[in-house]
Parts: sequence; C-alpha cells; structure tokens
Amino acid sequence: MWRLIFHGISRRRWQSIATIFGVALGVSLLLTVLVLHQAIAQGLERGKARLGADLLVVPFHARVDVDEALFSGSPLNVYMDQKWEDVVRKIPGVRHVEAQFFTQTLALECCAVGEEIRLVGIEPSSVSRFALMSPDGEQRLGSDEIIAGGQLIARLGWKGSSVELLGDVFRIAFQLESTGTGLDESILMPIASARRLAANSAPLQPVWKEAGSPDRLISALLIEVDDPAHIDSVAESLDKVSDLRVLRPAEAFQRIKQSIGTFSIALAAAGFVTVLVSVVHLFSHIAAVAWDRKGEWALYRALGATRARLFQLMVGEALALSLGGAVFGLPLGAGLYHFALSRLLARNAFPIAPPGPAFLAAISLAAFALYGLIGLAAAIGPAVRIARLQPALIMAQGDIDP
Repeated sequence: MWRLIFHGISRRRWQSIATIFGVALGVSLLLTVLVLHQAIAQGLERGKARLGADLLVVPFHARVDVDEALFSGSPLNVYMDQKWEDVVRKIPGVRHVEAQFFTQTLALECCAVGEEIRLVGIEPSSVSRFALMSPDGEQRLGSDEIIAGGQLIARLGWKGSSVELLGDVFRIAFQLESTGTGLDESILMPIASARRLAANSAPLQPVWKEAGSPDRLISALLIEVDDPAHIDSVAESLDKVSDLRVLRPAEAFQRIKQSIGTFSIALAAAGFVTVLVSVVHLFSHIAAVAWDRKGEWALYRALGATRARLFQLMVGEALALSLGGAVFGLPLGAGLYHFALSRLLARNAFPIAPPGPAFLAAISLAAFALYGLIGLAAAIGPAVRIARLQPALIMAQGDIDP
C-alpha cells in the first residue's frame, strides 16, 4: 500500500511539493508564534522576580529613564549619599531596601574583558535572590567572587574561572540565565568590591572629587513595600524628597506588556492566516486529486481492491502530505524562532526567557499531531466519496463528471 501511496504523490510532483511547502510554512509560523509568546511571557515574570522591588530610587540629577535603568546594559555612573538609604527605610509602608552601586570595567587590552561592561555592586540579600534563580547559584559571594550575566560567559569563562577586572582577579561564582535585559551584559559583585574597584579607577577620579568617596556612595535603591496597595503612597512620599527620583518598574513592565501584546497579536494574525491558507490548500488539493483520479480508483476496484482499501489509500496520501509538511516545518520553525530570539536578545529591549527543551518538545508534538488530524479530516470526505464509486459506471464515463 505504501508503494501505491508514494506513486500517487509522485505522479503529481509539483502539486504535492506545493502542498507540503504550504503545510511546512504553516507549522513553522505556528511553532514560532507559540514559543516566542512563551519566551516573552516567562521573561516578564522572571524580570519582575529578579528585580525584587516595587520602586526604584536614583539620584534626582540622574538623567535616566526607568527602561534604561532596568534593561540597558550601558554603564551608569550616577551616585548619591548612602544616608538616603536610612531615610527611605523610615518611610511608612517600606518593608525592605537594597542598595546598588554602579561602575564599569575599562577597555584594557591586558585584561580578560576588552570592552566597557557594567559592574553592579549588590548587597547579600540580592545575592540570595539571584542564587534562587540560577541552577548553580550560591547564597554568598566572597569579596573576590562575581556573578556573570548570561551573555558574558563566552568572554569570561564558566563557573570557577578567573577573570581580571581593573587589575583585580575575581572568580566566577555562578552565571545568570539570559533574560534579554542589561543583566545579561553585567557583572554583579559585593558592593564593597565594586566600591574598591571604582575608588582605584583613574578615569573615575574626577567623579569622586565631585561626588565624594565611593565608600559612602550608592547608585540606586530597590524598595519593596509591605503591601502592593501602598506603592502609590510610598512613591508620593519619596517624591517629596527633593534629592531623590522615583522610578516605577511596574509601569515599565506594563508598558512593555502592552507593546508585546500588540506585537504578539500581529504575529499571531500572520501565523493564523498562514496556517489557514495551508489548511485550505491541503483540503482543496486532497479533494481535487481524489476526484481527478476516478478512473484510477475504478481500475483498482476492478482489480479486486475493496472499498476499505481505497479509503486507506486516500487517507494515507493525505497523512503523508500533511505529516511530511510538518516534518519539514518543525526544523524551519525552530530556525525562525532562534533567529528572532537572537535579534531580540541582542537589543536588550525587554526581558526574554527562552523555554526549556520540554516545552519545545511538547509544542512540536502538538503541532505534529494537529496537522495529522487536519490531514485526516481533509481525507475523510473525499475518501468516503471515492469508496462509494461504482467501477463499471466510472470506467464507462472515464473522467467525465456525472
């Protein structure tokens, strides 16, 4: 039977190729849309969890918007006095405050890092939070240990590797998973180590003359409120402090979510139209080919083929076309997804968390099964009709429709 199926498909080679290509295109776009949507949704959730803050406070004079502060990988040399941490802690509704200190590496040919990369000094509570989100995370960082962003491992080395930063040697404690944000291009270290490196950096000496010793400076404060309903009231209290500027990460995430929603709808619409066209083409191709071959089916019946055998042949050809297209479409979809993902990750525009192999396998199997059912549905009507043909009548009429 398989030889007859292959023979029937190969006799209409270009029609069959067009049908398989249409199915492959539909499967590839369906896979790309679903996996990209999952990656973006996971990225937003992971981005919120990693930030661990309801509000972000920076110096009032800092010319930086919330998107740049949260998602950009460019170095930000903004500083304020550490005393503001104590001031913020005393504001009603504030439950937890974490300080950060920003600096950067230099483009030194002698060092392992050959370009400017943001260094972020963090407190122990931040280390614990990041450790919970990494499969090999460590709850504590030594003064000579760092956490590497997801896109830096190729340049710095793997866990346990040594790297030279501004003349000091550090060990990579663990790596963060890629998210498509500035953290992917950042190095995290204990805040005391970041301050020490910054204090010894010759290009930053003019900054310290104006801002003061880095030992008493911080760049940002991450604030967690005791109740989400109090975010606005806490932000209003912070706005009254003239030397501080309040950024609201929730608004940035909501804005990104809305933008992504528009992007997802457009992508889903394109994918739906492509899938619909491929399904319609498959149905029409199966119906047309089945009826054009009336004489062939009648000859099979005259040679002893049963109605059940004709039904199996028709269904077999439809499944071969639909599943064959799915086989080609799955790797094509994977390629489109990885291409789109690499472009989005390179921009560091918003958080992205690529789904794991289990999700990809499940989506691939679901797409394969879906097009198998579509092929079966496309074949049932024509197959029943062909099985009911009267051989003598069809052979007498030839290919003339009754």
